[in-house]
Amino acid sequence: MTEFLVDMSEEEAADLAFMAEFLASLLLTPPDRDCLQALRSMQGQVSLGRIGGYLGEETAVDAIRQILTAGSAEEVAVSLERRHTALFEGIFRQRSLPPYASAWDGTGRLCGPAVGRMQQILRDLDIHLEGSSEMPDHIGIQLATLAEALRRGRPDIAARLLDELDWCARFGAALIKADDTGFYGALARLVLAFKTLMTADEAAAQPLHDPATARI
Repeated sequence: MTEFLVDMSEEEAADLAFMAEFLASLLLTPPDRDCLQALRSMQGQVSLGRIGGYLGEETAVDAIRQILTAGSAEEVAVSLERRHTALFEGIFRQRSLPPYASAWDGTGRLCGPAVGRMQQILRDLDIHLEGSSEMPDHIGIQLATLAEALRRGRPDIAARLLDELDWCARFGAALIKADDTGFYGALARLVLAFKTLMTADEAAAQPLHDPATARI
């Protein structure tokens, strides 16, 4: 367990939980019209900018901003939904990038040991995945669970989740290669920067939270 996890303040934990949940939501499902309008608003743009600054990924956030405004909210929503399907649920499995730990952790199959470990972590936090059809080793589920562990002040479980997320380095690199200039390639850069920050020994110098800036 890093010093960062042990010594982080409540404000730092809240900031990191917000980012983990934000990234999780965009990886679990493509943003719909309402989500896109929130992201395209002034408040959303400021929040994106602060996330980019916190993670040192301003270029990735700039790419996301450009993609979010490349057409009407309806047009962008359709485009991102198609890209999400092509990347993560492609008809040709050898061309798709399954967003599950079991597909990338060397076991060579879906529903591998990572599923059981995640189920135990969910039980330890008393979290029930009601209404979700995703397996618990989906990167979005792992990030959302990490957010909950941070909010509850459970650095022990947060450390276990960061270990579970070791596979995301390979997944993120493959996603960047497949969607280098796209929305999900930029999102992968944010995920990798977030994981690097979470495993560092000290927090970012600039807090994400600003009383004058509401979150998305």
